[in-house]
Amino acid sequence: MNDFLTSLSQSWLGSAYAVAWGFPLLETLHFIGLCILFGGLLIIDARILGFARQLPMKPAMSFTSMAVAGFAIAATSGIFMFCSDPLRYVANPVFLAKITLILLAGLNALWFWFGAHGRLASLADGETAASNAKTIAWASLALWTGVIVLGRLIPYVE
Repeated sequence: MNDFLTSLSQSWLGSAYAVAWGFPLLETLHFIGLCILFGGLLIIDARILGFARQLPMKPAMSFTSMAVAGFAIAATSGIFMFCSDPLRYVANPVFLAKITLILLAGLNALWFWFGAHGRLASLADGETAASNAKTIAWASLALWTGVIVLGRLIPYVE
């Protein structure tokens, strides 16, 4: 495993981070991606939870593509950052906890898409979402907040 991680850090993926502007560019892209992701989810989840009941559900659900685009930006930049020093990251318990929360958030997103999305998209304006949809929304907010907090803590835990 260590040989694979070492070769990964020496690959073009790992080297991209070492360029003079690589660190600030990737960090900025990662932050922007998380902002787009969380912003989109906040609109969707706020509507599902009833905090923005005046917002029609169909337009709120249109922010799903925005959240997916934000995730793609954050994931891509995150992979580049991981490849820069994979041995350091896999030894960091905060990083491993962050990856665990991301995987759980992915399962939650699948639950949302296959379990609640269709019924939510057809809700009438002002109508309350089902309790399972609210559970998914609370889990989404909690998991992604945890991902963001843990991501900020990574440099401080070695």
